[in-house]
Amino acid sequence: MPHQITNRRRSYRKAPQRERFLWEGLNASAYVAGAATFVIGSVFFLPSFESYSSAGAWLFILGSLIYLAVTANDFLETVNHYRHYSSHGRKTVLEFVTSTGYVIGCGLFLVGSAFFLPSLGLERWGAWCFIVGSALFTIGATINVTQITQAGSLVTLQLLNGVAISFIIGSILFLVASIPYLWSTHHSSLAHALHTYLGSQFIFASLLFLAGGVANFYRAYRTHRFHQTQVNGK
Repeated sequence: MPHQITNRRRSYRKAPQRERFLWEGLNASAYVAGAATFVIGSVFFLPSFESYSSAGAWLFILGSLIYLAVTANDFLETVNHYRHYSSHGRKTVLEFVTSTGYVIGCGLFLVGSAFFLPSLGLERWGAWCFIVGSALFTIGATINVTQITQAGSLVTLQLLNGVAISFIIGSILFLVASIPYLWSTHHSSLAHALHTYLGSQFIFASLLFLAGGVANFYRAYRTHRFHQTQVNGK
């Protein structure tokens, strides 16, 4: 699932410049950890691992908690930037809107993952949470990619766009794969094939989130290295 990406320098209140890049690195690392958790959890959504469905739901809960922490950090950073700059351009307002949507979406995924626990038997409610949350992610990531117009270098710009596009495709896949869980299915070969397909979509979408997270981590690393070069050159 997406999290806020921006080509501006992050604004972490009262933090020295070096610590700001440390916070961004931790943010990117946490996202990668959450994405890896979702990849493993998605495997347990396959019918072949039906006996581990509870473990899959718990992994989704853990991953959603990590994502929620990341998006909450992004939201607070955006609020800090919003408050400390008197002129609020369209980009700043859109960042605030998308980061708010991401937090709400992660909250829905957290609740929806709990609904998928076999002990609760609220799979349909979980599907609705995933659908609405994925829609918020898709809208937010689409807005993000339209706002990335410049960066420190061409490579950084390409990385930002690649991250945003992987988030958009992954969110759409999660949205589409969640819809059939609203239907009443019976234990049959057709239902088995359908759930295998849906589980595969969850896995591929989670892999896209993981790839986007790794690319974003690399972008943060390049930015940090560029900053160190500037500092050492002075």
